[in-house]
Amino acid sequence: MALDVEGIVLKSFNYGEHHKIVKVLTEEKGVIGVFVQNANKVNTKKSALVQPLTCARFNLNSSHQANSDLYFAYSGDVIEYYLNLKLNYEHMAYFYCMVEIILKGMIDERFSRYTYHMFKQFLTAAEEGYSPYLLNLIFQLKMLPALGIAPVMDCCAVCRSTEDIVTLSIRQGGLVCKRCYQPVEPILIDAPLIPMVRALYKLEVDVLPDIDLDEDILKPIEQFLDAYYDSYAGFKLQTKKFINDL
Repeated sequence: MALDVEGIVLKSFNYGEHHKIVKVLTEEKGVIGVFVQNANKVNTKKSALVQPLTCARFNLNSSHQANSDLYFAYSGDVIEYYLNLKLNYEHMAYFYCMVEIILKGMIDERFSRYTYHMFKQFLTAAEEGYSPYLLNLIFQLKMLPALGIAPVMDCCAVCRSTEDIVTLSIRQGGLVCKRCYQPVEPILIDAPLIPMVRALYKLEVDVLPDIDLDEDILKPIEQFLDAYYDSYAGFKLQTKKFINDL
């Protein structure tokens, strides 16, 4: 069966000497595997279709093998290369962190459209000069519901009160009020920072905030997300170590 689909290349693997298999994020089918014949040959148009963080339209045939989810690309065209982003090694690293979250955590196709739209919006924003560091934090926050580990963000996770909120707790899985806070857990997100975290968690990705936040202000949010993902996501983000070493 033929399939015409737009997708963003997340990762590529060599298959033999001349071919590639790529993982592609699509709006309709989530993450799919695509076999691209002769993609490693010199001066072939298909080589552009296998570059990570490239948006392209793929013309595919499904596999004839039973129980195979691999597609075969017989043609395709690049929609956007995101060249400005790819010229900055550090900026690319933040997007590879997002890619790792998608590949390891997004198993529910109900979130395919949501994730695809957000990831494409963020690639465009970074290409136009928006902070990839901030985009990565927003992406991690907004992917929590898609991963099934959304924290309680509208009231105290313990007593459901909306008053005297003092922290965003990893152990208790959300906002915690003064009465329910357990001092054994260090405060990473204190009360003054909570409105910012909630705003980033709930923002519409079509309208990113026109703000220039210092990374020192955002560092507690990064530390919270690192600990939260370690506690609840069920996988380790290998790209985190790479980013920290930059």
